[in-house]
Amino acid sequence: MTTKQLNNLNHFWKQYLANYNNEYSEKTLNLIADNNDITAFLHPEDLEYFKSQFGNDFTTIPRFEKMINFANNKIFVDKQRHNILLKDKPINPMIPQPYFGNPKKADIIILNKQPENDFRTDNPLVDGERKIRLRNRILQDLRGNELGFDEKKFLPYEDQHIWFMKYFYSESSILKQFNIDPNRLMLFNYFPYQTSYQAGVPKEFLTLSGHTLPSQRKIGELFANMVRDGRKRIFIVREEEFWTSNFIKVFTPEECQMLIDNMFVFASKQNKYLTLGNILSYREQLEKLKQKRTLSKSDFYKWKQHLKEDRLMGKSDIYQALNNF
Repeated sequence: MTTKQLNNLNHFWKQYLANYNNEYSEKTLNLIADNNDITAFLHPEDLEYFKSQFGNDFTTIPRFEKMINFANNKIFVDKQRHNILLKDKPINPMIPQPYFGNPKKADIIILNKQPENDFRTDNPLVDGERKIRLRNRILQDLRGNELGFDEKKFLPYEDQHIWFMKYFYSESSILKQFNIDPNRLMLFNYFPYQTSYQAGVPKEFLTLSGHTLPSQRKIGELFANMVRDGRKRIFIVREEEFWTSNFIKVFTPEECQMLIDNMFVFASKQNKYLTLGNILSYREQLEKLKQKRTLSKSDFYKWKQHLKEDRLMGKSDIYQALNNF
């Protein structure tokens, strides 16, 4: 990956908030709220894409309206994970999170469908100034304003994002168990904008044969360049069916095989902890699905428990892969 390619990526994100002096600040948020600019959270090129493909009134289409309300922090998620629309709450847009990390140095790649919730935005007690500061840090990171790519860090670790500290950096995480520097991580979100898991990503943007936002193309180009740069990496994915179906549309059969040979998945889609007991290689995952089809429910449960015990004892592909790293 060349410096020119990375500089082009930075330039793309320098256009963000172009109508508001390209800055994320309390002043900007007040202006956005005063203007009731419900699409300010979108990159200008993405906004033009929405308008050209779905019309200027796309914001009234229910599936997009859900995304817009969540990204503007107008939805409160209660303890039962129900979405509650706060109609009278001023809009407070979240920053997109297309990726985190240093593409020149990362060798452990996390592939997500969408970003994790932004600094507990479902909790109205979180300090507003802290949200602004952390979101602004994301924007500066995307633009390359703070550090060049040679020194770029993994921001969720540097700024202790809540989801990262909880799921990826707990005491039992593979990062701590193998003493792995978190700055070796790179995380990609297929859809860069904040959406609740209940509302979900608009289905049009979940397949390469459907619609693709300009920001999604930028994410895809960055990931493809990393796959093709010849560096040895492992790829940890959530929802492997989604990712593998998109791999075959972009990469050669040889590149797809390389990805699959080095791909690991979460054993449970509900469990997001990055631990030895919760990470399977794609090969191990296929074997698990095979056993599920052939064994009775009780025997499959016993087989899973035995498999988990083996993984915790180091008898797993992820253990071998990390040891080799």
